[in-house]
Amino acid sequence: MVLLHGTTGRSDSFRSIVPALSIDYRLFIPDLRGHGRSSHVTGNYRVVDFGGDICHLLETLCQLPVILLGHSLGGLVAIAVAAERPELVSALILEDAPLWLRRFTVKNGSSSAYGFFRSLHKLLMTTREESRLRERLPLVAPDAVAREGSSLAARLSQIDPDVLRMSYDSSLMAQFDIDRSLTRVQCPTLLLQADQQQHSTLQDEDVHAALKNLTHGTHRVVTGAGHHIHADNPEQTVDLIQDWLKTRVSL
Repeated sequence: MVLLHGTTGRSDSFRSIVPALSIDYRLFIPDLRGHGRSSHVTGNYRVVDFGGDICHLLETLCQLPVILLGHSLGGLVAIAVAAERPELVSALILEDAPLWLRRFTVKNGSSSAYGFFRSLHKLLMTTREESRLRERLPLVAPDAVAREGSSLAARLSQIDPDVLRMSYDSSLMAQFDIDRSLTRVQCPTLLLQADQQQHSTLQDEDVHAALKNLTHGTHRVVTGAGHHIHADNPEQTVDLIQDWLKTRVSL
């Protein structure tokens, strides 16, 4: 099983579910390019760029095909991989992926996401030192700090600021069409949606569109969980994943 984190994340973003999943699966958890300990490739942070990296990783390191789980941006990357290289993926799990990007740019579709990415980009253009980031983040992104604590400063100290620029100006979506890609996904796919009362990123309208486009799509809501589903409700997340894999996927 390969786990793909979201924007500003890194491999340790999945620490809440790793112990449970590692009982049954051999896990690969990379830092996406521009994040964590992976290389910076300024100007090349499109979904298709991330996807190319993951295809190379799967071919080089993994016993194929794999279960591919992607959170947020990682969900978009997972779709790109499964669509372009279906032989590499046996099952796809999309955790609160921003499928609304099939309809809107970031600026037009989510003022909160646009403001978050833009403010962090502006901050990183002034400092990359973790200690200074820790001091200033409560003023720039108080909600994120309240949710993620000091780990956000540590992750941001490693990220390429251009990841954030390409997120808020939507250039990350260049050459990637969500609807078209979903129609090309052949493997069973599980859509994990956060609780609407907790500001889910995955919207009902886009769930319906995705299920219409997918050949083998299933939808589940993780009650009480916000966008970071696996961190907010790890036990239910793992239970839903394992139950679905047992009943829907031949491994």
